[in-house]
Amino acid sequence: RGKILNVASATSAKIIANQEIADLTLALGCGTRKDCEPDNLRYERVIIMTDADVDGAHIRTLLLTFFYRQMPELIRRGHVYVAQPPLYQVTRRKRVEYVDDDVQLNRILIDLGTDDLRLRQADGTEFTAEQLREILGLLERLDKFRIAMRRHGGDLERYLEQRDAATGRLPGFLVVVREGNHDSAHYFIDEEQVREFGTANPDLMLFDREVTQAAAPGNGAGGTRRRARLVELFESNALQKLIDELSARGLGLDRYSGQEQPIFELVEGGGDKVHAIHSIPDILTKVVEIGRRGVQIKRFKGLGEMNAKELFETTMNPARRKMLRVELNEQNAIEADKMFTILMGDAVEPRRQFIEDNALNVRNLDV
Repeated sequence: RGKILNVASATSAKIIANQEIADLTLALGCGTRKDCEPDNLRYERVIIMTDADVDGAHIRTLLLTFFYRQMPELIRRGHVYVAQPPLYQVTRRKRVEYVDDDVQLNRILIDLGTDDLRLRQADGTEFTAEQLREILGLLERLDKFRIAMRRHGGDLERYLEQRDAATGRLPGFLVVVREGNHDSAHYFIDEEQVREFGTANPDLMLFDREVTQAAAPGNGAGGTRRRARLVELFESNALQKLIDELSARGLGLDRYSGQEQPIFELVEGGGDKVHAIHSIPDILTKVVEIGRRGVQIKRFKGLGEMNAKELFETTMNPARRKMLRVELNEQNAIEADKMFTILMGDAVEPRRQFIEDNALNVRNLDV
C-alpha cells in the first residue's frame, strides 16, 4: 500500500481524513486512542510484512508508530508482530538456501571458502584445517567488535593502538566529539583520564547529565560549544580475552594492521593459487571472497520480487515462517516513547542531532 501518514506529527483532522488509516482502523474493528477496545479486535495476530529495503523499513516504522500512538494496548497484549522475510537467496549448483541476515550469509561463505584451503605462516608452517576454522571463528567475533566500535563512533584499529604500552590494558572509555561536519574519537584507559580530558575541555560537559548539550555554555574556542558523547566500552574485557586467544595461536596484535611483507599465505588445493595476507583481518576477508566463487547471491529487496511459491516458502508458511512479537512493557515504554518522539515527532532539531550522532551506525544504505 505504500507509505501511510506519520501519525506522530499529524493533526487529528489529518489522521481522521487519511484513507489508509481509516481502512486499517475499520478492518481491525477495535477503535483508536481513548475509544480503543482491544477485546473487539477481529484478529488474534496483526502482522506487519514489508519489503527488506529502506522503504520497507520506513513503512514498518510508520505502521509501528500508528499502533504505538493509536492502539498501544494491542502491543501490550502481544497482538502485533513483524514478519521476517529472508534477506538473501544463496544458490550453489542446484542447492538453494534462504538466508536471514549478513551473519548467516557470512557463515555460509566461510564454510565454502575453507573447503580445500590451507593457512600457512611466512616461515612455511601450516595450520591444520581445524586450527584454521578456530581462527576464522575468532576473527568473526573480532569483526563483530569492529562493527560495534564503529557504531560507537570509533575505529577498532586505532582503538587497539591506544592500549597501555606497559600493561597491555585496552581503553575502557571513548569520547566522540562533534567537530564541524565530522566526529573525532578520543580513547581513555580509565575514568580518571576522561575527567582530565573533560577538565581541559569544559564546553563538552561530559559529566553533567542535568544540563542538556544545547544549554551548555560556550567555553570552547571562539566561545563556541561542541557536542560530545561519552561511551563506556563494556566490550573491552571480552575483547581482551579474544585478543589473548588469537595471540596464543600466533596472531598477535603487532600484526593486526597492514604489513609491508606478507605475514601469512592462503593456499588453495595443491598450491596452484597462493594468496598473500598482509594483516590479520585480511584472512577472514580473503576466505569470504573465495567462498563467493560459483555462488549466486540474490538480495530480496521486495516481497513482490518473489513468486508465489517463494513467498509462501520463506515468509508465509506457518511451519517455517519467522515472526517477531512487538513488546511493550514498563521497562522499555519510556525509552520507546522517547525514540518515537525523536524520530517521528514534529521537532526537527532532536532528530537532526540523532542522525548526526548515529550516521556511522548505518550498515545497509540504499542510495
